[in-house]
Amino acid sequence: MALLAPTGAQFENPEPGSYVARCYGFIDLGTQPHKSTHASKEDWVQRDVRFLFELPFNLMTGRFNKENEGKPFVVSITTKFSLAPGAKFFKMITGWRGKALTPDEAKTFPVRKMIGSTVRLSLIENGEYTNIDSFSKIAANEAASVPPMISTPIYFSLDPDEFKQEIFDGFSDKNKAKISSSPEYIELFAPKKPVSAPSVGRSAPISEDEAANLVSRKTAKEPAVEDEDPF
Repeated sequence: MALLAPTGAQFENPEPGSYVARCYGFIDLGTQPHKSTHASKEDWVQRDVRFLFELPFNLMTGRFNKENEGKPFVVSITTKFSLAPGAKFFKMITGWRGKALTPDEAKTFPVRKMIGSTVRLSLIENGEYTNIDSFSKIAANEAASVPPMISTPIYFSLDPDEFKQEIFDGFSDKNKAKISSSPEYIELFAPKKPVSAPSVGRSAPISEDEAANLVSRKTAKEPAVEDEDPF
């Protein structure tokens, strides 16, 4: 019998079914191109995010990689980053919480809050992969029985105020290439244009009283702004 080369890496996937899971990761992939599989539809771009889940009650055998023996199965889902009603992400959160977000909640929903949260996933087989088909809320007593998180939590955002280079450096080359191609990542490292002072446009010198008024306004302290509760 001829020796045949493998066509790709082998992964140990969980069986299709219903599983208690815990979200341990959120990865902002930035705006990515998508190719349409229908001749009548055009290609498009959208902001993509990926959520990572571990199945704490279901451990791998290490069949393909001994290092994975005893570790929980891991599954993920990539979706458009939109909480518009009818969007896949909106439906995902609705199933997870057991109720839909109100319009006001959707405007301020903190995705970081999802990390560590438990959820029930329905998994289906799709060729070589096992995909997440749906999300549903689990009862409080069931959530309390879930073991502590085993996987290292990940939160990666391309927002300038949240971007962490050390997290990006830990991704695979494939993921780094995808993220670094996004306009959001490119903008993070784009040279910043210097801000020039606006011209006053006066034709006559200002008076002593006007000068004193300008100085007092420049040296006056801004009122303190209290941090708002993100939830």
